[in-house]
Amino acid sequence: GDGVLREKQLVRYAFIKDNQFLFRITTMCRVLRVKPSSYYDWLSRDLSDQQIHRSQSELLVKAAHNETKERYGADRLHAHLSEQGHNISLYMVRSIKEQHGIKCRSHKRFKVTTDSNHNKLVYPNVLDQKFDAKRPNESWVSDITYIWTNEGWLYLAGVKDL
Repeated sequence: GDGVLREKQLVRYAFIKDNQFLFRITTMCRVLRVKPSSYYDWLSRDLSDQQIHRSQSELLVKAAHNETKERYGADRLHAHLSEQGHNISLYMVRSIKEQHGIKCRSHKRFKVTTDSNHNKLVYPNVLDQKFDAKRPNESWVSDITYIWTNEGWLYLAGVKDL
């Protein structure tokens, strides 16, 4: 809508300002389809209250995201900021996260892979956490893990002579 068009226009104005020493302003205005009078009008304007609020909100959302160890989605982040007394809408929190690519860190869920509920023989732990072998071929240890790939589960086993 209008907000997207306005933002594109502001990007064009900023581009012209950033490159004013490299190219002629009138040339950039023509290429970017910006009226020079609109550009100069934009230059002379102060930041609007809305732009100031947006900038402050961006800083607050980024700070809160780091403060919460990058684990909060937009809803929880909005609640966190509201509890601190900041007046930022949920929509704005979502929009800022999306615009700046702020994503939550994902965590792997623990998956139990061992079935200990059986009547089969359980061998004793002969090493008893003593991992200091004196000579080769005295103690061997192993472990297995499962890795999900695009082709299905990959089983990885490691064996080591202590």
